[in-house]
Amino acid sequence: MIRFFRTLLVLNLICYSMVAQTYELDSYIQQGLHNSPLLKDYQNQLQSGSIDSAILNAERKPQLNGIGQILVAPTYNSWGYDQAVTNTGNYLGVASVNQNILNKKIYAPQYEAIRIERQAIGNTSNISEHNLKKNIIDQYLTAYSSLMQMQLTQTTYKLLKNEELILQKFVQQGIYKQTDYLSFEIALQSQEIQIKQFELQYKIDLRQLNIICGINDTAYHTITTPAIEIQTPKDKTNSLFFKQFKIDSLRISNKKSLVDIKYHPKLNWFADAGLLGSNPALLYKNFGTSFGLNFFVPIYDGKQKNLQYQKIAITESTRTNYESFFKNQFNQHIEQINMQFKEIEQLSAQMQKQVTDSETLIEASKQLLNKGGFSVTDFIIAIKSNIDIKNQLTQLQLRKLQLESEYSYWNW
Repeated sequence: MIRFFRTLLVLNLICYSMVAQTYELDSYIQQGLHNSPLLKDYQNQLQSGSIDSAILNAERKPQLNGIGQILVAPTYNSWGYDQAVTNTGNYLGVASVNQNILNKKIYAPQYEAIRIERQAIGNTSNISEHNLKKNIIDQYLTAYSSLMQMQLTQTTYKLLKNEELILQKFVQQGIYKQTDYLSFEIALQSQEIQIKQFELQYKIDLRQLNIICGINDTAYHTITTPAIEIQTPKDKTNSLFFKQFKIDSLRISNKKSLVDIKYHPKLNWFADAGLLGSNPALLYKNFGTSFGLNFFVPIYDGKQKNLQYQKIAITESTRTNYESFFKNQFNQHIEQINMQFKEIEQLSAQMQKQVTDSETLIEASKQLLNKGGFSVTDFIIAIKSNIDIKNQLTQLQLRKLQLESEYSYWNW
């Protein structure tokens, strides 16, 4: 009776997995991108960059300020501030306005800095999105591997289960020994245990996939065979990874421009209107206005400009070294992936032939077993051999999918 319920449980597990709702790789990727707080953070940073440009635009416009001051400087017995300086007090209330005149060259590098920063944030966001997709695909393939192993074990279990009743009759008829039947039962129980183990591992892998995608779901789902789009190789200098080096080069060049603007002449106009006087009794006569120009030009600062240039040159040298090293790594990585593709294609063809031969052997062995003319032990060995070959082929196919993912990742 216990044996019956255990068998029924395993069969229900098989049927349940066959009718469970299926989920595709693309749906996980879309949900993962939608739920990512990091990608939302980058979008907020881009919006903040737009505000920085607006702030800079506001700085270029005339700046209006209100200024008020009451200054009292009392004297006693000839003690106190010199009245020629303080006028015994000052009363000020004016509106002041000023604006830089020669500001086009001054503000241009600052606008460029904001533009470059937005470009850098955008590229970093694209790389982060690309990395998240890669992580989701990798975990999806891990879960898919566990699912394939479970389904392969289920298929083997059903094959053995179909032979159980026939073998039991042959044992009762004395064609096979009781020990043969026990060996067969042990093999069948082993498949039951493996189904549960692979199911547990699949649930763990699926849960981890949900965590990466930010999905709060513990339900059992059957994922479909992943469809990975292989990217056509593009000019690597236009890829996301090499674009970052271009942006760094622009940022370094902009730093030099920001140093230069400190040494440009500066001219601004100013004007004010209001009340300015020292005698409270005569303040009604002290309403007026003033206006003028301020000019500034740097002459000597201890050669700080050259020192800043030297620092920028060192930064550019560092950037060039990183770019050269990354190019070398990139080329080697692509070459290695292409080499593994060829090896997997050759090995897959050989193993596929082994699978065909193994299934032919199992079918012939099953027919002989059903007639009582084949060893149970040899039949179990043939089954296990077939399982091993299919497992190896499954892992090889999974590795091919992983390589396709890596190839597309680097050629994006």
